[in-house]
Amino acid sequence: MLMIPRGFKFSGISCGIKDKGRKDLALIYATHPCVACGMFTQNKFKAYPVLIDIARLKKGEAQVILANSGCANALTGKKGEEDALEISRELSVLLDVKESHLLLASTGVIGERLPVEKINKNLPLLIEQLEEGGIADAAEAIMTTDTFPKIYFIETKIKERGKKSIRVGGIAKGAGMISPQLATMLCFLFTDACIEREALKESLRIAVEHSFNRILVDGDMSTNDTVVALASGLARNPRIKMGSDNFSLFTESLSEVARELAKMIAKDGEGATKLIEIRVNGAWDEKDAHRAARSIARSPLVKTAIYGEDPNWGRILCALGQVKVKFNPHRVTLKIQGIKVFENLAPVINDRQELINKLQEKKILLEVDLRHGDHRTVFWTCDLTEEYVKINAHYHT
Repeated sequence: MLMIPRGFKFSGISCGIKDKGRKDLALIYATHPCVACGMFTQNKFKAYPVLIDIARLKKGEAQVILANSGCANALTGKKGEEDALEISRELSVLLDVKESHLLLASTGVIGERLPVEKINKNLPLLIEQLEEGGIADAAEAIMTTDTFPKIYFIETKIKERGKKSIRVGGIAKGAGMISPQLATMLCFLFTDACIEREALKESLRIAVEHSFNRILVDGDMSTNDTVVALASGLARNPRIKMGSDNFSLFTESLSEVARELAKMIAKDGEGATKLIEIRVNGAWDEKDAHRAARSIARSPLVKTAIYGEDPNWGRILCALGQVKVKFNPHRVTLKIQGIKVFENLAPVINDRQELINKLQEKKILLEVDLRHGDHRTVFWTCDLTEEYVKINAHYHT
């Protein structure tokens, strides 16, 4: 049973944006205004929902998130903004909430306008179906090329005045156009913790940096990437502040949720058959570790070799060697699936067939030790298959 944070209800329905009756409209509703913050794509062509949310979150409060799939409402001119605001006004009236407390999110085809009439016509039904157990419907409604809903909730080690634990969780979508900073992905995180906005904002920054900014599917950055965190405060715990012990515990929990959702996105990369985890150890600093891991993660030659279950370790080292990172090639070691394959500038594979067999597994581990410092990182990606090409060659249809 999911430990849904107190104070939140969800729903997800089909309003006709997507065909075949697939769910395409999700609503997340808090029973009262929440402490809120968000992080968004760094793409210069930001979608209108992103621009609206950035402006509304400056006050640090939100109560509602309306998200649609099948249409990104990006690069749609002034009419795209007007469409989003018309839907926002209608929903705020129906829910009797401040429009400034209502956030929007869209994902799907770029350059197409939202079907305002279809969406507004279905808002009453969306509201009628709000319930705590509607989380699965909401997670399904934000999917595009995803093959499964992404949901993760936990109870933290923080107790609400010695009684029940604070809860943290979230839903996400993403399978293609994933190149974090941010990673097309949406993520909505919820907690019933009582927490100061600056503390929630910093906790979210840390969580995103070590989760959604550590995944890559195809190297393309979306116009719509959105991560929003809402805190209802209904756990009634002493307010969490920056630097407190509970801040550290809360950040660990939020990071776990974000990390697990991020791994689901990487695993569900369009056409993917394998989740690839890349560990870089011994880097000069954290930036070097990140650059090295990212270079390996984005290499189509590495990704296709993993798909083909080919232990072509030279591709991994080639991807590493082309990035500006401090290390001595003579000291680098490389392991694939726990088997050392490279050391002292030479191969050290004793049983190639054993390695081929291990590459048939669904989760692949690549470990690089630069032996040049004390910093490390973990990055997640997926293999690159023919199916990725098929999906994206006909995405609009």
